[in-house]
Amino acid sequence: MDDAGVYRIGDDIALVQTVDFFFPIVDDPRSFGRIAAANSMSDIWAMGARAITAMNILAYPAGKIPAEVVEELLTGAAEKLHEAGVVLLGGHTMEQEDLLYGMSVTGITSPETAITNDNARPGDLVVLTKPLGTGVYCDAMMNDGLAPDRYDVFVYWMERLNKYASEIMQRFPVSCLTDVTGFGLLGHSLPIARNAGVRILIRSKDVPMLPGLPEMLDTFNPKGVCKCTDYTEQWSRISEDVEPGRYTVMAEAQTSGGLLATVDPGQAEQLVMTLREHGDTEATIIGEVMEMDEPSVYLDVV
Repeated sequence: MDDAGVYRIGDDIALVQTVDFFFPIVDDPRSFGRIAAANSMSDIWAMGARAITAMNILAYPAGKIPAEVVEELLTGAAEKLHEAGVVLLGGHTMEQEDLLYGMSVTGITSPETAITNDNARPGDLVVLTKPLGTGVYCDAMMNDGLAPDRYDVFVYWMERLNKYASEIMQRFPVSCLTDVTGFGLLGHSLPIARNAGVRILIRSKDVPMLPGLPEMLDTFNPKGVCKCTDYTEQWSRISEDVEPGRYTVMAEAQTSGGLLATVDPGQAEQLVMTLREHGDTEATIIGEVMEMDEPSVYLDVV
């Protein structure tokens, strides 16, 4: 499985299609619209493709949410579509008790240059473009424990488009690309390793995290948010030196998380420098791709 479906429609062009939606993660409807749009489009950029069109998917309790709130949500989403150069073609709404919003998104790419998640090579270095911790921050926000400055950081990273990082990565020898969303860093690293028959070593202290993490886990925890440990633990080797809190954050689901790439070691530092210069200031080398040393170990966390 990859981030999006790719369907060849000609010798040199293919459609790239994806869909995503979720519950509000922030209280501000316009910000939620921006985050949902950024998250929905991310799978296209995680394939090294260009997003071109989108359709809204909205479910909400009619009569219980003011029309002005829905307008703000859709306006926020439209702002991100405009930023990305993506055309909104329409959408679909339905009535239900819980608010859900997202998009189906279509992109285009060359079948020969699409970046999949199955070509990681031993020796490649692993780069992550955004900090982890959106689940913990969300729980803190819901319990009045997130300071205004940290709320701003929280929203900034979720609203930031992965478009910019993807376009930069296409200028470098990136062998494999995905984004870090619902299965967390570990859950999205596992398919990369398993698909290529390699082992990914992650240096936990190098993984970027939102300010105050993992210490905030003493008070806040993303309860009810998908944990990937049931999926990854049987394929993982965890060093005794790894802080439990850092491991928890690496295992939690992310909303509108960053891109995760494997890149030629000779170009990785330059890639990170370029990403930082263009706004992805937390981009970091977090590990490396290695040969398998045990049949059941695809992830090595140290």
